[in-house]
Amino acid sequence: MSSDRERESRRRRRRSGGPGLSRAFGRLSASARNAVEVMRLGRLGAPYAAAFEVAYEDRVSKLRHYLAPAPVPGALDELPDDTESLRPVLLVPPLMVTSEVYDISPELSAVTQLGRAGLDVWLVDFGAPERTPGGMERTLDDHVRAVDRAIDEVIKRTGKDVHLAGYSQGGMFCYQVAALRRSAGIRSIVTFGSPVDIRRNLPGIGVQAAERVIAAARRAVEIPLRQMEGLPGFLTSTGFKLLSVRKEVQQVFEFVQKLHDRNALEKRESRRRFLAGEGFVAWPGPAFRTFVDEFIVHNRLASGGFVIDGRTVTLADVTCPILFFVGETDEIARAASVRAIREAAPASEIHEIPVRAGHFGLVVGSRAVTVTWPSVIEWVRWRDADGAIPERLRDEPSRPSPIDIDDEEFDEAPIDVEAFYDVATGAVDAMWTRVSDVGREVGEVIDSLRWQVPRLQKLRRIEAHTRISMGKALADQAAAIPESTFFLWKGRAFTYRDADRRVDNVVRGLVHCGVRKGTRVGVLMTTRPSYLSIVCALNRMGAVAVLLSPDSTRISLEHALRLLGETGAPMELLVTDPDHAERAREAFTGPVLSLGGGPPGRGPAAPGPGEKPTLPEGVLDMESIDPDAVVLPPWYEPDAGRASDLACIIFTAGRHEVPKAARITNRRWAFSALGAAAGCTLTSNDTVYCCLPLHHAAGMLVAVGGALVGGARLALAKRFDPETMWPEVRRYGATVVFYAGDMLRAVVEAPASPLDAHSPVRLFAGSGMRADVWERLVQRFGRASVLEFYGSTEGNAVLANASGTKIGALGRPLPGSTDLALLGWDFDKEDLARDESGRLLTSGIDEPGVLIARIDPVHPMATFDGYVARPEGRREGDEESEAAGRVLRGVFEAGDAWFVTGDLLRRDADGDYWFVDRLADVVRSAGGPIPTIAIEDSLARMPGVRRAAAYGVSLPGIAGEVLVASMVPSRGVDLDGDTLSREIALALVPARRPRFVRLVEAIPLTDGYRTMKAPLREAGVSLDDGAGTFVYDATTERYALLDVAQWEQVVGELRTKGSSKRPAARRR
Repeated sequence: MSSDRERESRRRRRRSGGPGLSRAFGRLSASARNAVEVMRLGRLGAPYAAAFEVAYEDRVSKLRHYLAPAPVPGALDELPDDTESLRPVLLVPPLMVTSEVYDISPELSAVTQLGRAGLDVWLVDFGAPERTPGGMERTLDDHVRAVDRAIDEVIKRTGKDVHLAGYSQGGMFCYQVAALRRSAGIRSIVTFGSPVDIRRNLPGIGVQAAERVIAAARRAVEIPLRQMEGLPGFLTSTGFKLLSVRKEVQQVFEFVQKLHDRNALEKRESRRRFLAGEGFVAWPGPAFRTFVDEFIVHNRLASGGFVIDGRTVTLADVTCPILFFVGETDEIARAASVRAIREAAPASEIHEIPVRAGHFGLVVGSRAVTVTWPSVIEWVRWRDADGAIPERLRDEPSRPSPIDIDDEEFDEAPIDVEAFYDVATGAVDAMWTRVSDVGREVGEVIDSLRWQVPRLQKLRRIEAHTRISMGKALADQAAAIPESTFFLWKGRAFTYRDADRRVDNVVRGLVHCGVRKGTRVGVLMTTRPSYLSIVCALNRMGAVAVLLSPDSTRISLEHALRLLGETGAPMELLVTDPDHAERAREAFTGPVLSLGGGPPGRGPAAPGPGEKPTLPEGVLDMESIDPDAVVLPPWYEPDAGRASDLACIIFTAGRHEVPKAARITNRRWAFSALGAAAGCTLTSNDTVYCCLPLHHAAGMLVAVGGALVGGARLALAKRFDPETMWPEVRRYGATVVFYAGDMLRAVVEAPASPLDAHSPVRLFAGSGMRADVWERLVQRFGRASVLEFYGSTEGNAVLANASGTKIGALGRPLPGSTDLALLGWDFDKEDLARDESGRLLTSGIDEPGVLIARIDPVHPMATFDGYVARPEGRREGDEESEAAGRVLRGVFEAGDAWFVTGDLLRRDADGDYWFVDRLADVVRSAGGPIPTIAIEDSLARMPGVRRAAAYGVSLPGIAGEVLVASMVPSRGVDLDGDTLSREIALALVPARRPRFVRLVEAIPLTDGYRTMKAPLREAGVSLDDGAGTFVYDATTERYALLDVAQWEQVVGELRTKGSSKRPAARRR
């Protein structure tokens, strides 16, 4: 019976095709059902999402709070005893990728893994901008503010600081918010594949070459970038697929292979749909443009100075601990660009965990499950609950680990043929290496062609009637780049539109106060935005700004006002800031106006509520004038100034000397501004740091003017302070620092800092830097170079040491500038040297001579403006100038005219000029002239000396001057006679050793940080100097403290030696 049943069963199996055919039919049937469901519903099974509640939402984001999942026993998932002490973790996704990147599927969910470990998980959800009203109009600031608010909200709800964690650009948001908050409320930062220095994302290429490549690419996409609404999500999805063609094909093949296995398909469904496009959303246009300009082109996450909500921010302000993960095969955020956080945030404790994964594999995939998120859990426990240091930090950095096969869905393979990939990448890397090798040479040519040549050509085209001025330059920039940042002040950023609108309002206020074209208006202020506004407003309406030093004594201020009155065109009004209003009222009898106080909202200079100052009686607050109520008169034409028109008057002397009024025409302003922009190759990538006083030519003409015409950002500091300079430089991301005279000596004397090696500064530019400071500056800040200028406020001679290879040299004339020559000087006659026939003698190679510059009213770079003249001092045919006596005619040919600078220079065999001394400062000793600059440089290099000045002093009954040196010892250094004898003998030959050395606490400096020798000469040398004066004994070649016996011996010796010598000659 049983055998009959078996035979029947076999017959049925044969009719049905057997078990193999049955299984095949079943698989085919299941595949068909699954395929129909995918086509009909677009997916298999119900969508997955870990449970959460929305804590709050606004127009930009929602704050998710994930509910704690059921714990699963495991080594990492077992909760510690002190779970309550663990702080919340706030996850931040990048733009263009949905928040589900942290919760793709149950087995790959970061939020689930963190929650099971006892962490309190929160998440900032930016949603899908393309499906949100106004979403495509979001700015980058909107997203940063959303993260900032989320931190506040989590702290308010939990009472604990947060661990901030971000993937890719989400990590960049974490860095930015931490800098904005200065780490307040942030326990630590954890980032995954978040680049900081985008330039390092280009393989094997130098920083300068990378900058140029990126800038060129940005220019190429200018029009589409400006016009696009945003970047659609499908572009990013497609881009990732193109980066991984082989894996995309493989995934499709595997999907078809497993179409019959519903369980396997459902397990992979979330990942498939995420990569198929659901995981990608649009990138709003404004946010994308800002990201490209600020963090790719300008690279300001690395350099500092990025702007959030009108505030300048730097990662140097981040102080909380940082843990960053770097994908060792990440082609989107290369390791070098991610590791740049170490340099950008030097104040933080920073740790690194490398993962053998690509960009996606850092946060999803098996490597994320086994390496990334367990390490994050250990990190939080270590930071919050005194847990053990994470395993992968115990031997940092960890050894590379193999790539897991399961990661391939989320790791990027650059191309599908391995051999071709090796060949292609090798060729590309070789190309980048070659670009890097020639980058400097080619870059210099490119910079010259793109930035220097056009600006110099513009200078050459300037004629007397050309419309050019500071006001017009601002208006042009406001029309071309209205939303770009113009200047930075006290951590705030103001656009060209802001500045231009403020200037227009100030113009209306000045019109209301009776200012007209040609009116001379004094400006007595410290550096502040109102200073720029008033000077630019006066220039816009054709009035003349008279820039007065707020640090000058009352005597010198009154002398300046009197000097202007004697010219026949006196100052009619005085504009001041609230801090100097009382002093202005005392010094000036005419109308006094105050600018910079009043209600908020009027522009960059307006203070906040409750900050309105109390002004002295008789001082008008310009902020109380309603600009909208002022009717502009018919004569007003904005920015009508011509090149030959007088723009402003600058006083050139320091705070203790009699001031001289130099005429600055619009042409002179343009010459300085365009020359500085060309010489420094200023671009929109640059931020100029100006801590120079704005009443000084180097501040107003060079730094401000150069930044304005160069399109660079201008970071204003109230004054120079070596303690605040570097924090401000990093906060603003300053790339160019303008200096004057010996200003930077205090910088190189400050204690060294680890931050020095990571300064964003690429260039120090200015005039008057001493050789010893230059050497120390380059040694300490090796990345930065020095551009030394030479120029006179009133004259037309300009030199620039563009290469910086000859430390201490003034360089060569700018291309296209006026002719220069060196004439010999006869110190016996105190006049230019002449031969027997009366012809002027020129100086040979390395021979000192007086620098003269050709004057040519037709040549735009050879005009001469000089000083403001008294009416009786003018001579027919001369420029309107008190310096007419310094104009030589008929030097080399009949009718030529040359300006005498009064400076001794020498020219070497290469054509480079070197400063020797001011004619007035050369010591007229009984033994012959002694230039002081070389002596000062040698003394300043001595150990234990901060600053030195050499000068001549006349002693009663002694012919000629005696060489004296004043030296400021370094802090804590005791310079005695033995030390001075030893070090000066090593530094100077006997004929150049000072007869007297005075140890002083300070050496007076001008507003331009140059030594003021007049007060030192007036102080002289006497026995009353006490224990701070040493005298040199030429016989023993030693220095000893000055006493009565020493004094009598030296004076007697000098009288004997000088009895047959000429007396000290007069100074010119």
